[in-house]
Amino acid sequence: MAKPRIYTTSAIVLKYRNYSESDRFVTLLSRKMGRIEGFAKGVRRSTSKLTGHLELFYTVRITLAMGKNTDVITEVQILSAPDRINQNLNTVSCALNIIELALNVSTEGTGNELIYDLLEKTLNKLNTTHASNSAKLLAYYQLKLLSISGLSPEFKTCVECGNILDEQDHLYSAHTGGIVCPSCAPKQAGPLLNLSVNTIKVLRFLDAEDMTKIENFSVPKEILTKTIETLDTHIDYHIDRKTRSRSFFKAFQ
Repeated sequence: MAKPRIYTTSAIVLKYRNYSESDRFVTLLSRKMGRIEGFAKGVRRSTSKLTGHLELFYTVRITLAMGKNTDVITEVQILSAPDRINQNLNTVSCALNIIELALNVSTEGTGNELIYDLLEKTLNKLNTTHASNSAKLLAYYQLKLLSISGLSPEFKTCVECGNILDEQDHLYSAHTGGIVCPSCAPKQAGPLLNLSVNTIKVLRFLDAEDMTKIENFSVPKEILTKTIETLDTHIDYHIDRKTRSRSFFKAFQ
């Protein structure tokens, strides 16, 4: 169905690019309409009614009018402004990583509802939780986003032989999409990551539990770092788009 000439939707601000002296191109994720691009004319002028309404991580109700090349943003109402995220480098770097991943996997049009819901829920939690929980939330978000995208890594059975994995250290293969048992490891052509039994337990816990349990889940830093490294490797291979904000996040962990 074609978009109406003027339309209104709720959306989360994922990205913006300044243009000329006062304008801005804005990329948003709408639950109903997927990824949309809008042109905010004069938004960087202090007198503009849009000023301060289209910041990263904000959830807004936005009205756009169809343009020749890019639709024009005419009205914006702030629904949620998670400003606490910007008060800590851990949380802002985590949020940047999260919205970039949403940008990489979302599409225009319908079919993005689960991606939108996960993003909104994670940003809200990141805005209220202690900054020390940022890495756990990122790992949780990565796993759930991979699941929504049909790209979940396999951590329970060997991806080669299908046998249930023993409770021990194993190897992860990005090429085959999960853990391979010691018997199948020599058959792998690509690089392998060593995963300790505790890292595997963390991955399984994050994959199985609800976000409400993440805050009280204690994970040693080295285990959490390895967990995120494994998920980063999986994302790089299967989504095939580098997450540029990742290095910023790692700098503050």
